[in-house]
Amino acid sequence: MRPSRSLSAKSRQEILIRRIFQIAVFLGAMFLPVGIFHMICPFGGIATLTRLLSQGLYINKTSFSNLVLLASVVLTTIIAGPVFCGWLCPLGSIQEWINSLAQKMRIPQVKLSKKVERFASLPKYALLLLILYTTARSFNLVFINADPYYALMHLFSNEVAPLALMILIFTLVASLFIQRPWCRFLCPLGAILGPLGRVSILKIHRPSKTCISCGCCKNVCPVGLDPSEKEHVESSRCIRCGLCETSCPPKLRNTRHTFTLSLIIALMVFSVSFFTAHDKISEIQSPTQSSQTFTVKMQSTLLQVAEGTNSSLSSLYTLLGLPSDYDANTQLVDIEDDYEDKTWSWVQAQLL
Repeated sequence: MRPSRSLSAKSRQEILIRRIFQIAVFLGAMFLPVGIFHMICPFGGIATLTRLLSQGLYINKTSFSNLVLLASVVLTTIIAGPVFCGWLCPLGSIQEWINSLAQKMRIPQVKLSKKVERFASLPKYALLLLILYTTARSFNLVFINADPYYALMHLFSNEVAPLALMILIFTLVASLFIQRPWCRFLCPLGAILGPLGRVSILKIHRPSKTCISCGCCKNVCPVGLDPSEKEHVESSRCIRCGLCETSCPPKLRNTRHTFTLSLIIALMVFSVSFFTAHDKISEIQSPTQSSQTFTVKMQSTLLQVAEGTNSSLSSLYTLLGLPSDYDANTQLVDIEDDYEDKTWSWVQAQLL
């Protein structure tokens, strides 16, 4: 995204507001405890629905909070389009920042024709169907091993799968040459939110009724659209950032307030995410007391629990119904990866 030199002071201010909001969300997500990320991911809500509808159970590492966040994201998308993509998604933000830097460095940009763009967008729909199919068969978060979003948020942990890291690196490098490549061509969540955005109640209109084709809106669009082409923006790539409106020259800018509306909706979804995460973090910060000197947390390993509570591994395994050769370095929250019924909540209850 490269702002035009003709932008007004107010337009630059609005662009700065959005950038600050994106940075705040990015840092907030980056420093979430490792066990919390799964529970506030909207795509986790889509994945867990496959098991919830068929068996009445959640997929490992997901919970009701995933469904709450998913519902808020889908509802706001139906009303005003994929604001989550344009304001809240950390992976989308970092792609945008890298491309903005690349344009300032005058790195040549790849321009795709509309036909090529439509064809290149098909893989994300195929990926969505593949994830849903494999998840329904295994009842696990199968996409985690290839998810660049998860890899980005866990760069400093030991939970990132090599494939996910490779896809993340490829995505960030590709962002130097094309705007938001993952969002446009591969994002499975975008495969749902994009089409919903096309039929949303509130539409993105041409920034000005008296458009002079100055190109300002096209210059600031983070997904490479030209909002001045038609009366309404019809592309599923539109992420409702509102920057096209803010870029319109003051004398031509109409009374629509897409930017302000997007900011308000983003704040609403962020609030849902914040309170959901707060409840989960409180669960970690108020851990089970198994002794006077040791607290059991989601990230505690079986070995740590045994040592901290002055008990033997064998007695702990018997309590939790685990085989004697089970890996003692397994974190409590990860036991459900191997035993679907031994969720963190269940383990926590056994250790009370």
